[in-house]
Amino acid sequence: IVLKKFIDQGKIRYIGISNETAWGLLKFLELSKLHNLPRIVSVQNSYNLLNRTYEIALAEISIREKSRLLVNSPLAFGILTGKYRNNQIPKGSRTELFGEYHRYFKKLSLLAAEEYFNIAKKHMISFTQLSLAFVNQQPFVTSTLVGATTMKQLKELFWLKMAKLI
Repeated sequence: IVLKKFIDQGKIRYIGISNETAWGLLKFLELSKLHNLPRIVSVQNSYNLLNRTYEIALAEISIREKSRLLVNSPLAFGILTGKYRNNQIPKGSRTELFGEYHRYFKKLSLLAAEEYFNIAKKHMISFTQLSLAFVNQQPFVTSTLVGATTMKQLKELFWLKMAKLI
């Protein structure tokens, strides 16, 4: 009810949810219809080449209900950029600053990341380009949240934006 007031007052345009399950999204949509409240238009969940759980049930709901994914962590905490290959931990990286994000620093995740890296190399594109292109070509994705901490990263993201890959 409060969010509807904010929309009516012009303070916000739309509402979304974060880190939600398929059941949770459906429940929000059901309640908004039942009580004539604003619909959830986006779900901000993690989605990338190493974490594709969104595809299990949420993807279909997103498409059918027009409540699309706002991708969080498309580069898997940097694993899908190649900067942590061969057990490297670059100075100033999130991993150096905050420790390993255990979801992605597992043996099978790192092996999969290495295979994806080889695919990018074979096609002469950066690992970041491959990773973001995969995410952004999905029909249930509306936008991607990317983080950059260096000018080099910003330049690559700018190039990807200009090439309409993100």
